[in-house]
Amino acid sequence: MTVGILTYHWEDNYGATLQAYATYRAIRELGHTPMLIDLRLPYSPPLMSRIIFALKRRRFNAFRKKYFTTLSPTCYHSVDELRANPPQCDCYLTGSDQTWNPYIAKNLLPAYFLTFGPDSVRRITYATSIGLDKWPGSDAISDSDISKALNRFDTLLLREDTAIDICRDIFGHPATQVADPVLLHTDYSNLIGISPESSGEVIAYKLIDDAGFYDMAADTARRLGLPIRSIGSIRRIKGYRSTYPESVQDWVRRFASAEYVLTDSFHGTVFALLYHKPFVIYTGDPKRVTRIESLLRQVNLSDRIIYAGATSDDMFRIARTPIDWNTVDKTIAAMRKDSMLNLQKALGDIHPRQTD
Repeated sequence: MTVGILTYHWEDNYGATLQAYATYRAIRELGHTPMLIDLRLPYSPPLMSRIIFALKRRRFNAFRKKYFTTLSPTCYHSVDELRANPPQCDCYLTGSDQTWNPYIAKNLLPAYFLTFGPDSVRRITYATSIGLDKWPGSDAISDSDISKALNRFDTLLLREDTAIDICRDIFGHPATQVADPVLLHTDYSNLIGISPESSGEVIAYKLIDDAGFYDMAADTARRLGLPIRSIGSIRRIKGYRSTYPESVQDWVRRFASAEYVLTDSFHGTVFALLYHKPFVIYTGDPKRVTRIESLLRQVNLSDRIIYAGATSDDMFRIARTPIDWNTVDKTIAAMRKDSMLNLQKALGDIHPRQTD
């Protein structure tokens, strides 16, 4: 049965690309046929940006060509295009990542609430994220219209606990919390081969630029007696090693081979957990760490987060604090099992639904 996945699959972002890959892979492993609905966020950077980021885009496109082998025949750029010519699927699935974040989806937000296609098509979410602790509203779709759209869904599986609260309190629909799709898989050897040997490096992956972070991270690496490498960023920072742009596979490999991870990235945190890397989360804006806070509450590692005003002493202390990986692994294994069962149940034996 064909499952049309609507997510951020065409953005040159490591986390977004890998969650799309992980969702695609999970659906295939459950015996269904995944198909990425080829809806693309607007991409019109100035010429200089296109030149600067051309190699990165080529490497992401190479990954997509290799692993995203089934896309909808039509490439969509608007909600109206989806409604006029909806993809032919047995089921529509939206998620994961921040597909319900109004600041990211913008005018395409109604699409991610699956406001297209016939009623006979099954509709589910998987690990869909809002990425905010409070619902800001949207000019593209009203709260009442979102509530009506959710009436057409068969199953609501969301990623963070704050999204569960928003879905219940604002939209009037209960939902179940599940793990990010990247956590559904224990092994990424098909991307990076056997687990690489340690690089002996501290890895810094920072999405939101913050000079204070780089100073603290460099001092932490010095006190650990290790070199530090910035990954996934075009920034060149004094005292840091740098390789840019990594392919998607090499980005994963950097986490797998790191000694320590310093980041503000949700999926950077996920890979640190999967590969047992001592990590510290630093964020200058508490509003942007909702997703990570939710995940770390689940694995009882909330004390790995520091906020603006923290010092390099705080970062060094947390980096050196041991993690009970046996307990973490057991917790993630339970999350993985429950989440796969929820996804399997949501997909079920998909048949066209009877309409009135």
